[in-house]
Amino acid sequence: MSDTFSTSIQINGDPFQIWSVLTKPDLMAQWLGEPSMQVQVLTSWQINSPITIRGFHNGYFENKGTILQFEKEQKLAYSHLSSVSGLADTKENYSVIQMTLTKQVSGTLLTVIIEHFPTEIIGKHLEFYWKSTLAVIKAKVEGKPI
Repeated sequence: MSDTFSTSIQINGDPFQIWSVLTKPDLMAQWLGEPSMQVQVLTSWQINSPITIRGFHNGYFENKGTILQFEKEQKLAYSHLSSVSGLADTKENYSVIQMTLTKQVSGTLLTVIIEHFPTEIIGKHLEFYWKSTLAVIKAKVEGKPI
């Protein structure tokens, strides 16, 4: 398996709308998981500050990382380690998730690039999750049922 995964989706919305869905904790919770998961997002979005995403899915989980890039309405990147992985909290066990918005003639292209998978299982999980999650983000921005 490659150590990088990339996927994109065209969204009928402007970067401001999409950025809000990607960065407002209450809106993020709507695409990060089902309501029953009680997802919470905690961050200030300041570079080098922590990000914590926690909730319940077959038990309590807590994903954590650090904000690496935050260019409003353009690019967001953060490191990511899930408690579900059972891996030690060391730098080599973190993946990096990057989201980029590119204005198009009609709508905006959202691209997600994920780098460094500490295990093949984590790589496959992140690839599966983000392929379906981009469709959920698109539906949320376009006002369609999720």
